[in-house]
Amino acid sequence: MLQEQSRLFQRVLFFVDALLVAASWVLAYYTRFELFPALGIFPLPEWLPPGRYMEFIPWVLIVSMTVFWASGLYIPDRAQRATSLVLSVLKAILLGVIAVAASLSFYRELYFSRLTLGLFGLYTPLLIVSVRLGLYLFLRAGRRRGKYLRRVLIVGAGRVGQRLRDAFEEYPWIGFELAGFLDDGKNGDDILGRTDEISLILDQAESQGKPIQYVYIALPMSASKRIEGQLNELSSRLAHVCLVPDIFEFDILNGRVTDIDGIPIIHLIDEAPIDLRRVMKRTMDLAFSASVLVLLSPLYIALAVAVKLSSPGPIFYRQERMGLNGKTFQMLKFRSMPVNTERKSGAVWARPDDNRATRVGAFLRRTSLDELPQFINVLKGDMSVVGPRPERPVFIEDFRDRVPRYMLRHKMKAGITGWAQVNGWRGNTSIEKRIEFDLYYIQHWSLKLDIKIMLMTIWKGFVHEHAY
Repeated sequence: MLQEQSRLFQRVLFFVDALLVAASWVLAYYTRFELFPALGIFPLPEWLPPGRYMEFIPWVLIVSMTVFWASGLYIPDRAQRATSLVLSVLKAILLGVIAVAASLSFYRELYFSRLTLGLFGLYTPLLIVSVRLGLYLFLRAGRRRGKYLRRVLIVGAGRVGQRLRDAFEEYPWIGFELAGFLDDGKNGDDILGRTDEISLILDQAESQGKPIQYVYIALPMSASKRIEGQLNELSSRLAHVCLVPDIFEFDILNGRVTDIDGIPIIHLIDEAPIDLRRVMKRTMDLAFSASVLVLLSPLYIALAVAVKLSSPGPIFYRQERMGLNGKTFQMLKFRSMPVNTERKSGAVWARPDDNRATRVGAFLRRTSLDELPQFINVLKGDMSVVGPRPERPVFIEDFRDRVPRYMLRHKMKAGITGWAQVNGWRGNTSIEKRIEFDLYYIQHWSLKLDIKIMLMTIWKGFVHEHAY
């Protein structure tokens, strides 16, 4: 129920923000073209036609709200304090205003007033932050008076129960007040009784005028019989009952709950669901890769000529790699070795004393320029700009049994650069640490993290001590 309420609340906020964005555009227009000239400041130049600004409200809304959504501003169950709430909103609005200004700069039939855009950039955060802070302060003041609160009882004071309690305390915006725990093997001020006393505890709370609205069952999975008994008891009470499965000891990738014909299904290991974020990631991949291929086309031509002159053979080297869900594809590189070199040596892990490369090929490897053709793989859909680096199947057969959790990295589309690479785990370095960073990326993936990794890749450069 809480997730549905939070999702509904975020959807309402989305439409409220859209109205505020439109209002900000209208306010900016009237301030610039009506108020300022009436006050005798910033008079209108003859070459600045104001009449068509209102026609662009739909476009401003589309660009702004798309950026807001992609930035994660409307993620359900987003727990925020006042400071983090304001910062997250301001970041999203800054990106939105920049995107609006950039998109309007391509419209050549009308010169847009920089002052109007500046006022729009001022009014938008002022209105949106004010509304959010007003809601936040209203709810906080009401909860201090005991309003809008729901009392919660947690059955099970183990690891899961304690973690749940910590979440309620850390994020008071949820509006939960913990009544206490029920547990058979622990004592303490917050332990209200044993798990078989749940009906008694609920009745006592009701009689004292402090009813418990939510019961969270946080018992281990081995206690299925006790859980069944408690559900039978709670069926005669009015409290909402939620089951918190003890699955935190597992490596959960893209965990979520779905249903098949009403049967709840918990996804523990899965690829990211198809949603707007994945669409935005693919859009960013296409736009960025196409831009790289166009802007760096002279460099591509120069490198192709250098490879062709270095030794007879094709320009590109195609190597089988494993990507999303174990699907293999042909990854492209600029050829760095003479043709048929691997027929003699076999598949060999790159090392510093590797003398198989040509002089041009050795330079390409040291500077990572041999990886540039992989932007073609991105356009084809085999890879993403950011993701775990794909490996050769011949090496995966060794790693999958030797390195714990290795195959989990294939639940994300392979990338040209990744979180492990920008943190130094590339080339002949620890496979275990690389997997640790790859799984961190998959578990915490966002468009913001992708952009951070891309910027870190550019900032740290392409030359690396483990690139050879």
